[in-house]
Amino acid sequence: MTKNTIERRNFLKLVGTGIGSLLTLPYYSSALGETSTVNRNRFKIGKPQWILHNDGTFDLIAGSMHLRNCRPTIDGQSIFVRNTFMGDSPKGKRIIYELDRGFVMLDLKINSGSISIGAELSGMSRAPYWFCPLGEAVVNGVKQYFKQGQGFGGPSGLYEFQEPSAQEFGNQPGEQAWAYDSYLVTGLISAEQETLAIGTYEHSDFIQKSTFYNRPHRRGLSDRYPDVEQILFETGFVTENIPLKDDFIKLPDIYIFFGNKPYETLQHLAWNISEQMGARKDTKTSYHWDSFNEFEHDFSHEKLTELLTTLDTIDPPIMLDTILINDGYCVHGDWLDYTDNWPRGLEPAARDIFQRQYRAGVWIAPFMVSEESKIFKRHKNWLIRDLNGEPILEWEFPEGKHYALDGSHPDVQRYIQKVFRAYRKMGFTFYKTDFMDWGLKPTVGIDRYDKTKSSVQIFTEVLNIIREEIGAGSFWITGTAPYAHMIGYVDAMRVANSLNCQWTEQGVGNMLQESYNTQYFNNVFWQNDLDVISLRNENCQLTATEKTSLANWIGIMGGVVSTSDRFSTLTDEQLDLWRLLIPQERPQSATLPLWGDNHQCKLVLRRYRSPRGWGLLILNDTEQTVTETFVFSEINEENNNWVYEWKLGESVDLGNLSQITLTLQKHESKLFYLTNGNDAPSEDLTISGLRLKKVYR
Repeated sequence: MTKNTIERRNFLKLVGTGIGSLLTLPYYSSALGETSTVNRNRFKIGKPQWILHNDGTFDLIAGSMHLRNCRPTIDGQSIFVRNTFMGDSPKGKRIIYELDRGFVMLDLKINSGSISIGAELSGMSRAPYWFCPLGEAVVNGVKQYFKQGQGFGGPSGLYEFQEPSAQEFGNQPGEQAWAYDSYLVTGLISAEQETLAIGTYEHSDFIQKSTFYNRPHRRGLSDRYPDVEQILFETGFVTENIPLKDDFIKLPDIYIFFGNKPYETLQHLAWNISEQMGARKDTKTSYHWDSFNEFEHDFSHEKLTELLTTLDTIDPPIMLDTILINDGYCVHGDWLDYTDNWPRGLEPAARDIFQRQYRAGVWIAPFMVSEESKIFKRHKNWLIRDLNGEPILEWEFPEGKHYALDGSHPDVQRYIQKVFRAYRKMGFTFYKTDFMDWGLKPTVGIDRYDKTKSSVQIFTEVLNIIREEIGAGSFWITGTAPYAHMIGYVDAMRVANSLNCQWTEQGVGNMLQESYNTQYFNNVFWQNDLDVISLRNENCQLTATEKTSLANWIGIMGGVVSTSDRFSTLTDEQLDLWRLLIPQERPQSATLPLWGDNHQCKLVLRRYRSPRGWGLLILNDTEQTVTETFVFSEINEENNNWVYEWKLGESVDLGNLSQITLTLQKHESKLFYLTNGNDAPSEDLTISGLRLKKVYR
């Protein structure tokens, strides 16, 4: 790709200049004096304790939090014990429970920086459907809980427990019972912000799940009043009743970290999981073009040629890494048979992309099969079926009914291997997989080829096939997927619903919630993908303010940056904004210093190394106008900052401030540049901290 020297001209302007409210005046500044650093309470890891009782129950104590009367449970019920034996183990204490049929052994371990609980089951021909080594724990001293969704779309977030209320249920029995599941990383937070983070390091065999639930009771006429109510907690594994070799199974340890800050404690556990599972967290940050949002199923080789011609002529050039051919090139399932839009197939397309010095990318949903496909018509025995042998309808698209392949079938595995091997030979080095959750079907209640393995074991076999075929150097991004089992395989993960170029609760609302509450694992497990940035005026219902807010949000977070816009339709200002969203090559995440507090607006901070400074984005994602004050000592640990209102490419000096008050209209955001000295951001400074002059040098 030709690299021209960037022209010195007034092209660095932000889309939507002048739209929305300005900052509330006056700005509040501290007394004159040198900027000083705040002596804040630093993140620390504490030491929780196990307490054993003579009846075989145990407690977990961490600061003011207390999980009482814990015990193992099988299929949601306390185990029935004939005898209990307790003693020491190499790293802590051991409890052995003798059951009518078999044994359960727990190891309560004390590790360096954490505690953990391990479990072994013996004398059982089959595993339970689910097993919790820590079950029926009565929760005390916990104000909030962090719930991590199983994957794409969540829901994830920090929540307070529901309070029971007086209520009449009329002539129907009623209750206020609830239960919330969490996966991969789970948090319990006290009123003092002490945090327990819970999760396992191994996700190749079983789903690890934690659940918060209540045990409600009512009193009074008409069940009007709430009575004494307990909040309970359990954590364990979905083991799916699979047969056990030698009537024995050893389950992964569940680790528990105790820290003084919620966000940092969750991230500390995430880093440990990342290291143990070999996460692909160091690949170059993706900056790519994706065909789907703009063209959907109507992309073609002709339109690809038009895109490449446009990119050849734009000056300064658009420094993309990858061109991704998304859905629409085939009937789903027949991944190597092409529609009329691609008369010569995808190999010539890959060559055209490669010749322009981009990665060639292709979209594949390996478990998806359309009823119109040859695979469906010829190989119905490859499909997931119900217990009557009938294929299970997975989803009905406008293109017809769709079904899921049985990943345990050897012929299905060979077919998936064939597809990815073929695309690698064609020259594709960027792969986007989708609808991966279709391949994670519980073994119980369905008819599949191999009934001896868990859904996770089968799913992992397919992941191994794909990564082996595409090669270690290929970039793999995935969507609509469970998180835990894909760590170590993928380079990027879509975390939320599609934006679809309009501001809706299901689209943008879900993206903002999930990106905010999964940022702790961005560039820890992989690069988070928040969907494409849309700047175009055509076929887009976002306002200019909303486009700017979403572009800055996605750009500053530090994950994948992508678009589907036809560059030929963008204005000069829109092209300039896209250039200023270029990410750092080496992954670098923003932080969320006010995560979990009670501000209405969302705040994101990105640190820049050279020159030393910070990018600060404050976004009002509510449906009303919001006025709020933010204190800098709570944001970047500086009593005072030189503050610039920053529109990428230009800035306004607001002075040396200790706090700032601003009013934002709905969906509006403000971007600021903070520094210790009175140094304005360079005109070519990108939101990731790059200098465009160096990029184009």
